[in-house]
Amino acid sequence: MSSPARTLKRPGFAPVIMVLVLAEIVSAFELSMMYVTLPTLIRDFQVDANTVAWVVTAYLLVSASAGVLGGRFGDLYGRRKVLIIVLVVAGIGSLVSLIGGSLGMIILGRAIQGVTGAVLGLAFGLAREHLEEKRVPVGISMVGASALIAGAGGALIAGFMIDAFSWHGIFVFAAVLSVLAAAGISMVIPRDTAVPTRERPDYLGAVLLPVAVSAILLGFSGASKTGFASTSFIALISVGVAAAAVWAWWELRVESPIVNLRMFKNRQVALVMTATVLAAVGPLGGGNVPAQMIMQAPASLGYGLGFSPTGAGVLISSTLLVGYLFSPLGGKLAFRYGARIVFIAGLALVALVIPMILLTYGSTELFFIAMVLNSTGISLAYGALPNLLIEVVPPTHTSETAGTNTMIRNVGQSAAVAIGAYILASHTDPATAAVAREGISAAFIFVFVFAALSVAAALMLRRSPAQWVPETAGERDIRRGTVRSAEESLSSPL
Repeated sequence: MSSPARTLKRPGFAPVIMVLVLAEIVSAFELSMMYVTLPTLIRDFQVDANTVAWVVTAYLLVSASAGVLGGRFGDLYGRRKVLIIVLVVAGIGSLVSLIGGSLGMIILGRAIQGVTGAVLGLAFGLAREHLEEKRVPVGISMVGASALIAGAGGALIAGFMIDAFSWHGIFVFAAVLSVLAAAGISMVIPRDTAVPTRERPDYLGAVLLPVAVSAILLGFSGASKTGFASTSFIALISVGVAAAAVWAWWELRVESPIVNLRMFKNRQVALVMTATVLAAVGPLGGGNVPAQMIMQAPASLGYGLGFSPTGAGVLISSTLLVGYLFSPLGGKLAFRYGARIVFIAGLALVALVIPMILLTYGSTELFFIAMVLNSTGISLAYGALPNLLIEVVPPTHTSETAGTNTMIRNVGQSAAVAIGAYILASHTDPATAAVAREGISAAFIFVFVFAALSVAAALMLRRSPAQWVPETAGERDIRRGTVRSAEESLSSPL
């Protein structure tokens, strides 16, 4: 007798991808829209930049942990159900920010919106669950690279909404987008067929993980202002590392962990995670700030192109859209030749873009070409990344693993922004607030080093990796009993 999951008719490829891409656009838009809004919030609430930056920081703090927790809960209790809940909660967060009337309520709403950090891992799991096997790599690639669409449209849409309705408009748009995505998932994705687990939730792990991630992210987010030798940075990083150590110790012993850390024993998983964090510190996170400096700085500084903020937004949006067009190709290449080749090609491309920028300061045409190549490389890397994990991870742990990768990427990007800002600040003229050309070059060289390291880690991936087979509770009990018996026999007198 066939199982219920097999008798259900699969939805079509296009409807599944459309609703999953829409859900991921909600997640990415929640972040991209706020960068354009910061100056308006500073002016309307008459606060400084450090205070208003919490509308971004609060989101990132929750988002990093939500990626792991949401992915794990989706694997255990049903991905469709958890994704709909996440999108509805995100819509509520937008309403809190909209009607609160104060910066504090906006920050609270932004923290609630941070639950969308769970979307990507859940979307990967649903794509793997409901697409034909041969179409999974293409679908995963398109969903993974859809953040480029949100990045391209986020700045333009947010700018229009702010001009027309002040900051209130972006939260109305975000709330409507969340509701539409939740409705789309509800109508297109079939109901979860998995029986909810009776495993006891890992409450301690769920508490310790956000504490560890939040402390580390807070430390890096403030480092550009206080310095890496400041008491606050050292204290926050120490608390974060200590909490992470306790969390890791607990996760290796609990029956049903939030994150199965034993997956890192698999060579493929460990190398993919390593390449992810290196790329996040480098080209995926560290290149954004100096690139914006180049576009908006005056030509008199020797590297600037003199674009207005709107002009810079149009340039970046157009290059990101071009990059997204390559995401289906990346998925097809991953299916035919393996995700390893596509991942290496994407990382190598973004690495090679950096010398191109360094050697062509002042040329708008060559900078545009460099940004197109950069977006294409990011699209290929983002699309191949989840496929690399899917190749070795069982379906039951797809969202958990993807969520862990999202968390690692968030932490790496947060560190990249802090370190990049520190480098640029050290080459800034206090009188004019202008960054010297040497500072831009130093920031890009830093990015290039980590880009090269990420390529090196990717090259170590095997063409035919070993599968990760999670240890069952029964196997774990047998192993522990065997070890205990061996220890008792060794300690007993002859």
